Amino acid sequence: MDVQLQPMNAHEYQQWLDTSVQEYIAEKVHAGTWTAEEAPALAQASYAELLPQGLATPSELLWTVTDAGQPVGSLWVHWDQDKRTFFVYDIVIDAAMRNQGYGQATLTALDAEARQRRVRSIGLHVFGDNQRAQHVYAKMGFVVTDINMSKVVGDADD
Repeated sequence: MDVQLQPMNAHEYQQWLDTSVQEYIAEKVHAGTWTAEEAPALAQASYAELLPQGLATPSELLWTVTDAGQPVGSLWVHWDQDKRTFFVYDIVIDAAMRNQGYGQATLTALDAEARQRRVRSIGLHVFGDNQRAQHVYAKMGFVVTDINMSKVVGDADD
């Protein structure tokens, strides 16, 4: 396995953005954070705020994850140069490539990138029901720093 982080080109960025927004909508609705009706507008607004200049937005690192030159996923990281931190906004390994070690290899490549840029720490958010991702992150040295919890107490029609 020869996993590399390659800066996205404009075509890769547009494909990633279209897919990423749809997945974000689904995750927020599934988690109960947003309703299905409000989710598309809220997701679009979030991405517009975080990536106002698209691929050229300062401090946002958008990579295509490759193995031997072939795309296997994507990675979006916010780089706070003053605090010397990375925050992973989005990491996706293509469905056909999952469970083959690409998630771990991507995080290892990110560690190397962080060391090169003199980053002190890497943070991320993972949805509570994403046990597979939590397992990979823990295996790679990430620790829980905050937990949000919720409980459904009534029907939405009440």
